[in-house]
Amino acid sequence: MGSPLKIELISPFIEATKETFSTMVSMDLRRKEVFIKQGFDMYGDTSGIIGLSGTTTGTCALSLPADLAQDSVRAMLMTPDDEILSESETRDGVGELINMIAGGAKTKLSSTQYKFNITLPTIISGGKHEVFHRSSAHCVVVVFENINNKTFALDICVSVK
Repeated sequence: MGSPLKIELISPFIEATKETFSTMVSMDLRRKEVFIKQGFDMYGDTSGIIGLSGTTTGTCALSLPADLAQDSVRAMLMTPDDEILSESETRDGVGELINMIAGGAKTKLSSTQYKFNITLPTIISGGKHEVFHRSSAHCVVVVFENINNKTFALDICVSVK
């Protein structure tokens, strides 16, 4: 299965997540915990997944509970707090967030050995959903927390050639 993921690969994804949420959602985050993923269960109710290809291959997934997905996309769209977004709007917004996170990490890693291209995002929603990854990929979960103690996760599942 190769060597475990190195911090120099994971840190740009963490930084890109914090920057994306700060800029696009006006939400400051702190990294709550980081752990090796066991199994395929996703953290939240809506997950945006982006494929990575190149010398670094795998997936990056943003997984949010339904209420935090709505809050985040509402803030991104500058929609009133009491307005309920459609499932389609929420999915599109989560897709745009993971696209910006993966793009930000790609830029930060462009001068390293960890080069990759990104695919269009895929969105999966519904409680207790799973995302399967290749058995050769190492998976790290980074849990973030906002000022209101709401949490979500970023899964980074990659192999390095």
